[in-house]
Amino acid sequence: MRKHAGLIYVGALCALFAFAPGCDSDEGNGGTGATGGTGGSGGTGGNGGPLCVTPGSTVTLPSEISSDTTLTSDCTYRLSDKVYVRSGTLTIEASTKIIGDPEAALIITRDAMIDAEGTETEPIVFTSSAPEGARQPKDWGGVVLAGNAVLSFGDNQCGGDTGVVCEGSIEGIADDEEPIRFGGTDDDHNCGTLKYVRIEFAGFPLTEGNELNSLGVGGCGSDTTLDYIQLHLGEDDGVEFFGGTASISHLVVSNAGDDGLDWDQGWRGSATNFIIDHQLPRSSTANGIEADNSGDRPDAEPRSNPTIANGTLIGAPNTLFGMHLRRGTIGSLSGLIVTGFANAGIDVEGTAWDGAWPTTFLVRDTCFWSNNPDYAVDENDPEKVPSDPALFFDEPTELADGLGNTTDQDPMLVDPANNDYAAGNENCAGAFAPDGVDWTVNWTEYPEN
Repeated sequence: MRKHAGLIYVGALCALFAFAPGCDSDEGNGGTGATGGTGGSGGTGGNGGPLCVTPGSTVTLPSEISSDTTLTSDCTYRLSDKVYVRSGTLTIEASTKIIGDPEAALIITRDAMIDAEGTETEPIVFTSSAPEGARQPKDWGGVVLAGNAVLSFGDNQCGGDTGVVCEGSIEGIADDEEPIRFGGTDDDHNCGTLKYVRIEFAGFPLTEGNELNSLGVGGCGSDTTLDYIQLHLGEDDGVEFFGGTASISHLVVSNAGDDGLDWDQGWRGSATNFIIDHQLPRSSTANGIEADNSGDRPDAEPRSNPTIANGTLIGAPNTLFGMHLRRGTIGSLSGLIVTGFANAGIDVEGTAWDGAWPTTFLVRDTCFWSNNPDYAVDENDPEKVPSDPALFFDEPTELADGLGNTTDQDPMLVDPANNDYAAGNENCAGAFAPDGVDWTVNWTEYPEN
């Protein structure tokens, strides 16, 4: 890779794909995009040309990328279909814009990496290719990261004493397409970096109940960096972790269609300092958090066991639970604000408790406020929930310097309807704890269309 006149040349890409968009022809004819035409689709062949020929143009990315490739901020990049990064690193400069057509998605396979690092004032934006004012949820697919970390279960019998490494395939890929495999034996695996990134209007449904999340993280390991990420107006979940050990921080999920944060298959990372604003859900089963290990084998190892801390979850009359914890998940959840959910602030299904309470499944120092009700009794396992659910959460988990879980502390959120999520009650932690700094300023946006 070489630099010249402020442009990054991607000779390897053009060598692999003779007709890759943005590659100059041997005669120097770069095509409509290369010559600044309105089509913006790049050149028609040749080798060694720059991916971004004419600053300000739109370049359609090839469906296959198999070498180190850089997207510079002087062009806009179109995903016209699924783009698979097979190997090498896809680097995306700060303030770069990537637009997606229906059914399009960016998929980083487990043999590749992404390095997308924006800044507070120059975030990277993935959005719909529709014009502003006409954009809507499910305009395009979303972003998928696949890695080699350990799963608790896969597509076939695996793990335990089978001697078979668990592998899964990302949901949202049609049955007649190549499955995107994830999972392996490397819990340190690095899927790459997403930092100061916005993903908008994603979640295209391929079939009923089979859609991509705004961000899908399958089997990524602890060396993966996910920080300062906003997922806005996606049709399905905001972010879902399928196993692995990757962590996420400074997360904003604004108006997801379904769940804000979802996990299963043995996820053991963390989510810290996050906001799930669920005031406009479009699903009848929308939860702030939906948490599983395995529906078939709740105690499959390694069991889902994340650390969830300092988050603000906001519901609406048509949402279900602030936290729906089920199917064998365990973990530690603390310092949360959970408010406005119609069915309950928290619901725990019996299989989540088996062999776990109160040493490996903790809910502590959380303000439940104005949910209906704040706690839900598990009717399938009533013997595991005492008559006063508050005691069940408070007594064994209360921190020495905290209030424990409360239902009488109004967090006094300043103005969530206008995206001000600060808590006026110092007894409630929430997304900006412990220092109170609003880390959402400058890089987040909340467009309606």
